[in-house]
Amino acid sequence: MVALVSLDMVKRALRIGDLDENGDPLPSEDDVLLETYIAAASAAVINYLKGQAEAVLNLDSSGELPSGAEVPSEVQMACILLVGHFYREPDGDAEDAFEHGYLPKPVISLLYPLRDPALK
Repeated sequence: MVALVSLDMVKRALRIGDLDENGDPLPSEDDVLLETYIAAASAAVINYLKGQAEAVLNLDSSGELPSGAEVPSEVQMACILLVGHFYREPDGDAEDAFEHGYLPKPVISLLYPLRDPALK
C-alpha cells in the first residue's frame, strides 16, 4: 500500500499528539488509526489523479513508490488535508465539505491541475 505522507508528517501538520525534546512526534494511541487514514487518503488521491498518478508520483510497475521518491508538495498537502478531515470528522461529512463521491474542495483544488482529464 502506498503512503504518500508519513505518520510524523501528518502529526506535525495537524498538531496531533505531543512532541519530544527534539520536536519529533511521540507515539500515541491514535497512531494505528492515523496510519489507516493515511493509507485511505493516499489511495483516494491516487484514484483522483487517475492515469496521471503514475507520472506525477513516479510509481513503479507494481504501483508502489520507489524508495526515496519525492512526492510533490501539493500531493502531500492534499493527503494531509484528507487525513485531517477523516480524523476530525469520523462520523462522515457533517460540515458538507464535499458532495457524495467527491473529495473535499481544498483537496481537489490542490490536485486538479495534476489530474488526467476525463475528456481530451
